[in-house]
This record gives sequence, structure tokens and C-alpha cells, in this order.
Amino acid sequence: MKFSDLQKKEFIEAGRGRQLGYAVDATISTDDGTIEYFHVGGMEKMRLFGNSEAPVKIPLRRVMVIGKDVVLVDDAAKE
Repeated sequence: MKFSDLQKKEFIEAGRGRQLGYAVDATISTDDGTIEYFHVGGMEKMRLFGNSEAPVKIPLRRVMVIGKDVVLVDDAAKE
């Protein structure tokens, strides 16, 4: 799967059903080229003067399922 395909899928916390946003970037390991973190954002409301929250870093280990339209993520509260 290409990263551009993944950017079209919405990230959702599985337990609470909370919308986290869409992948805007990723941190890639320089050792083996695997994804370490997804940078997810885009769900905040539009704000004046471009003041928006920074994307949330979601470790790959929290991704439970990559589905057709969404990516289910394990709840952050369990960490």
C-alpha cells in the first residue's frame, strides 16, 4: 500500500470511536525503512491566522486494522 492511499483513510480510536484525523506525514526508520509513527491531524476546526494544532504522532504499534475507508487505532489511554 502506498502512503498516498493511506492518507485518504480516516484514523479512528477503536474503543471510544473518536475521530483523530488523516495521516499528513510519517516518521520512517533510517535503519530498515519501516514506518515508526503516523502524524495525524486535520480534525481541528478552522482557525483564524492559521493557528492550528500540531499533528498527533501515533506509533505504528497502536494501529489495529487498516480497512477500506478507516484505520482503527488502539486507545491512547491504555499506554
